Amino acid sequence: MALDEAISEAVREKISPPTLRLYEWDRPSLSIGYFQKVSDIDLEYCNAKDYPVVRRQTGGRAILHDAELTYSFSSSKDSQIFNGSLLENYTVISNAILHALKLTGIEAEASFIKIRSNGHRNPACFKTVSFGEITVDNKKVIGSAQKRYKNGFLQHGSIILDFNAKELCSVLKGYNSQDFHDIGSLRNSLPDISLSGLKSTLKEAFEEKLNVKLIMDKPSRHELSLAKELVSIKYSSTEWNSKR
Repeated sequence: MALDEAISEAVREKISPPTLRLYEWDRPSLSIGYFQKVSDIDLEYCNAKDYPVVRRQTGGRAILHDAELTYSFSSSKDSQIFNGSLLENYTVISNAILHALKLTGIEAEASFIKIRSNGHRNPACFKTVSFGEITVDNKKVIGSAQKRYKNGFLQHGSIILDFNAKELCSVLKGYNSQDFHDIGSLRNSLPDISLSGLKSTLKEAFEEKLNVKLIMDKPSRHELSLAKELVSIKYSSTEWNSKR
């Protein structure tokens, strides 16, 4: 989370170019949305299972990062492609991801109709389908959230390869597996899909849909230094992770 924020800041300050970051987690981990109450989470269970819990800079609800691929996308506001509204930027990114899934052989859909909340806020991110988020066979497989700044934005997303409803229920309070029957996974449609193949296809799809060339690179020294500072003062602190 610290590195995503550091990259986003560098991009928005035009120290770094617009950046698509694709990554995995080294163990099952729980990220919670910026506005989410930590009381939604069974912290005793997470501690017993050694699941780190971290609050994201972006909104949305809880995600158990396990058999999935996480992406972050950062752009400055004056980008020729990403100079529109939140929903317009969502649309561009969602269409690129839809194209990637199509290239793998998965027929996915995205709703570009703004959906009004019914007032009930489920603690699981994947339980709620929002604008531009992606479903396969009417089951949500990708959840995303965006943080807007005056000079740009950061968007996070989780692409589910396998879904364990029982384990998600264990980290959240008051739910059972049947509550999450409308969450799916890519391997339900394509059992042999691999993370490496998905990363490669996402790169190809973003290049085609955005008409750009993505250059493979590691985080800069500036980004790594800022991320290290953010870990210390923010993402490893109880004050940040339990502030709501």
